[in-house]
Amino acid sequence: MKYVLIGAALLHAFFLLAEFFPWQLPSLLRIASKNLPKDERFTHAQQTLVVTIVHNAGIYNGILAGGFFWAALRGDLATDLALVMLLGAFVAGAFGTATMKSPMTAVQAGIGLVGLILAWAR
Repeated sequence: MKYVLIGAALLHAFFLLAEFFPWQLPSLLRIASKNLPKDERFTHAQQTLVVTIVHNAGIYNGILAGGFFWAALRGDLATDLALVMLLGAFVAGAFGTATMKSPMTAVQAGIGLVGLILAWAR
């Protein structure tokens, strides 16, 4: 289970980096606006709001990465923490997959589910 926790930590660290740093780039904002009607783009105020929301999600993912690393390194002392974090990752990933249709959130849900199965199989 230690390796699943480390994998989850690395995934959330990647999410942190992907969400926290490059979101001011016009190309990413254009991707984020792909569901808008044709030839419409976010206004400057909407871009600022999107960047702020994504940065907040990055902070959330950094906190999860830290919790997963902690649980992996503490071993049996952190089993309850690991279970709560894995359940949270599974639920957030499943919700993200259902609402955003994102393959990365499906990976997040999958890691959470595998970790829960391994923990309960012990």
